[in-house]
Amino acid sequence: MPTVSIDTFFACALLVSVALLATASLAGTMQTRIDGMQDLNKQDYLRNTADQILFSTGTPADWGAGATVPSSFGLHASAASGVYELDIDKVTRLNSQNSYALSYPQVSIAAQLNNLALGIKLSQMLSITVALSANTTAGDETAYTFMIQVSQPQGPGSASLHCYVVADGYLSDVYNSTSSSGVGYASFQVPNSSDGPALLIVFARATFDDRVTAYEAYSFAHLSEAPEPNHTFLGLSPLNGTLNVDVNDPDAALDEAYAFSFGYQANLTATSNNTYAIPAFLDKSPIVLVVSGQTSSASFVEWTAYPDVPLQFGANFENSEENVFVYTVTIKGAFYKLTLTFGDVA
Repeated sequence: MPTVSIDTFFACALLVSVALLATASLAGTMQTRIDGMQDLNKQDYLRNTADQILFSTGTPADWGAGATVPSSFGLHASAASGVYELDIDKVTRLNSQNSYALSYPQVSIAAQLNNLALGIKLSQMLSITVALSANTTAGDETAYTFMIQVSQPQGPGSASLHCYVVADGYLSDVYNSTSSSGVGYASFQVPNSSDGPALLIVFARATFDDRVTAYEAYSFAHLSEAPEPNHTFLGLSPLNGTLNVDVNDPDAALDEAYAFSFGYQANLTATSNNTYAIPAFLDKSPIVLVVSGQTSSASFVEWTAYPDVPLQFGANFENSEENVFVYTVTIKGAFYKLTLTFGDVA
């Protein structure tokens, strides 16, 4: 072959190789950009879906007030409320123990999620831990001292405390505060004649903002056997300013009913068929509702919260992809943390 032809052959081969390498590199770069755009579009879609749940009231706008199944799903309170204000009853209807609870399929259809998994978590801004540190019986009373630890997301911090104890025929409360390390104490003198299960309710309020208010309920035995698990004897379903009580034990008789918040306490009077009006307390605080009663063989003190927080609703994402969106929201003026979790987009 002539020399010129050989040189021309190698030059052409080199140009083809360079062109192939450039094309392959460009294809790889384009695929990376396409994948990145797909991830970006997925996150935008999921963020918009989360925002729709947070900022929309759903249809009808007052679907939380009764047994209505919404045709579209949203947790926002109303057009007149704050941007991040959730409806107390819409949140309450996500608790499976409530008689008016929505099922996961009902929420999924109303939210138009198709095959997209959803998880909803609501938690308090303060974490409260209670432990019985001492008890002594002397004469006709037993003295109890409880250690209370309060922590914030940043760690332990000082908080104001308001604690209540409910036992058979007994109700008392005490104010206190925690140290800068988040530790405080509450002491009560409970009559021995009120033997049976008892309930300590602790409200903690951050010293820097009264909207950061949380509660914890702690059952303990007062000169008796350990209390039965909560909701053994009663089903307690708050909704639309009313506590509805379902009696699980036909032998049970109701004695007293109470509502507690950080700043207020009220005795509740039954209206009809074991229903009680819930007071519209003015402070920025969750409400704990307590009902005591008797059976032929035992007494009981059972409770629920309004709103029903902490709350976990929806899909289990163990060992699966999670796309998480976190918001700070308010319910009746108190702060909560809302976490919306979605699975992978099909």
